[in-house]
Amino acid sequence: MALTLHCDTDATIRLEEYLDRVEAEVDLSDPDSIAASAPWLRALTNDRSLVVNRLNRYVEESFSGRDYGSAQAILLGRRKDFYVRANLWPSARDVATARVYQDQFSYNLAHDHNFNFLTVNYLGPGYETDIYEYNYDRVEGYVGEPVEMRFLERVKFGPGMVMLYYASRDLHVQYPPDELTITLNLLVSPPATRLREQYHFDLDRKTIAALPAEVEASERVSFVAMAGDIGDANTVQLLDDLAARHPCRRTRIAAAEALCRLAPGEAGRVWERASRDPEALVSKLARQRLAALSRP
Repeated sequence: MALTLHCDTDATIRLEEYLDRVEAEVDLSDPDSIAASAPWLRALTNDRSLVVNRLNRYVEESFSGRDYGSAQAILLGRRKDFYVRANLWPSARDVATARVYQDQFSYNLAHDHNFNFLTVNYLGPGYETDIYEYNYDRVEGYVGEPVEMRFLERVKFGPGMVMLYYASRDLHVQYPPDELTITLNLLVSPPATRLREQYHFDLDRKTIAALPAEVEASERVSFVAMAGDIGDANTVQLLDDLAARHPCRRTRIAAAEALCRLAPGEAGRVWERASRDPEALVSKLARQRLAALSRP
């Protein structure tokens, strides 16, 4: 389950020193090692100019028409396989009065993450979050799929608190705080995370509600899907290779679908091969496609 870590400190660490320490001393493949670094992230919050300096730069760059990508996240620093960002959490009042837009912020949305991350309250009273647990390995990954999930606790993520969330295990839903809150996050992002899916959940029905569009797997699937509409003979072979060997199951499906649009005569062979895929999400769909092909 997500860990709440209490590590008050008067020490201050600057961003570059923090990045250097994590890079040199933290085993990013080990959640215990990540958790042990929590006092450093807590010390980073004592640099009270950190976020405002970066925010000032963002405001200044507004004159250049810069595309921020997200109203919620400010990238602070990046190294190999991890990065640090500040997340802005506007108040319930700001959302209700449309001073900010609800769809730009992750409120009232049950979701998981495909990476381990540490988070600390940097500024403000903090938001409340409901935390659940599920087993990623027992999920096929289709929208509407029933998911066994267990409610663990409601947490008021208050000043100075640090929490560790486990990849593809913890799912949570956050609620707007009473006043603007800012968190600092250490996000662990080795290449393997790009192959893992993330989900939005329907807590009432206990099902997968959606596949987030901003996740790399979803972006890759969309790109591959378009190749089936505009590809050529070279694309056929590339899609065939992806459908057979790509480590992401959703990418294999997207490649097979695109290949069958681009080369309809290959559909039987493509779906017969996919019917032997070790992932149920792929093999079940393949059998459905084969059944459809056999119908007069």
